[in-house]
Amino acid sequence: MSVADTSLLTAVRGKSRSVTICNKSLKAIPPLLCKVTSAEQLVLKNNHLKELPYELENLKDLRFVNLGNNIFEDLPLVLGCLPNITTLHIFNNHLTELTGAVVERLTRCRTLNANNNRVEIIPPEIRGMRSLQVLCLERNLVATIPREILSCLEITELHLGNNRIKELPRELGYLRNLKKLFIYKNEIAEIPDEIGHCQSLQGIYHCALKELHCDENPLLEHLPVLSQNVHDIFYLKELCARMILQSFKDRNSILRKSATVRPDILNVLKDAKKCVVCEQSYLFSWLECVHFVNAKSELKLKNRAGNIPIRACLCSYDCFYTEGHNYFAVSYPN
Repeated sequence: MSVADTSLLTAVRGKSRSVTICNKSLKAIPPLLCKVTSAEQLVLKNNHLKELPYELENLKDLRFVNLGNNIFEDLPLVLGCLPNITTLHIFNNHLTELTGAVVERLTRCRTLNANNNRVEIIPPEIRGMRSLQVLCLERNLVATIPREILSCLEITELHLGNNRIKELPRELGYLRNLKKLFIYKNEIAEIPDEIGHCQSLQGIYHCALKELHCDENPLLEHLPVLSQNVHDIFYLKELCARMILQSFKDRNSILRKSATVRPDILNVLKDAKKCVVCEQSYLFSWLECVHFVNAKSELKLKNRAGNIPIRACLCSYDCFYTEGHNYFAVSYPN
């Protein structure tokens, strides 16, 4: 009997709550492990494991699973049969994807750490992880963040540094508990202003972002230039929309009362935004700008110096040419 089998036999007899088999060059799980049904914590890091047996589903009480530093190419399917997992570490493996059939069944998982793999896609099934608080996918090959992540409203930390992400979805701004966002070493050109909707963010649009790591992104590649004075000419639809939106501020407005009983009008107005200068609402016509936030004094970032450009939208050139604001228009080359 091997040393591992001896310790597992002791664990079975003693109804152990924790099983640790590390640095043993294991290529397969010892059968005795599947009989430690009392286990709540399983640590199998630093081995040569490529798969887990289905018999492991007998360990229904497992809450903490560490499979780091192995050679898994897929999320083991048996993990989807362990309903009480709250923490899953599977960093430093050979994962090319997060298997959707497994991910959607990890409904109680609060921490998923898959750093240092080859994951290219975050599956839409991540919407099933409604308890997720910390998602770690640093040093992978992720190119896009799915909008389904909006279903994970409990997320407090997103670690997506060192990937291939080009754009942050605007829906990211509705993750109300997001406090730490790691997006360094990607291909992101701008940070959407909707991120300011996050109730826990500090430093961006009066919200409470505690940590924003966005080093080594092409956030600003061109020098500011002087703009020419341009007058606004709005379409009739835009003018009407602004008039109706303005009337919403007056509860006694006849226009407001008429509009609120017209679903077709409300459907058009649902996409309205608010100008960051005059705070008036507008619909389609806007001027895209940026303003600069100091990484240290305003965002309290210790690992980054200098200013970070944050996207913002103004409702008109009149607002842009108003004195006293710090917004710069964005010019795109022809």
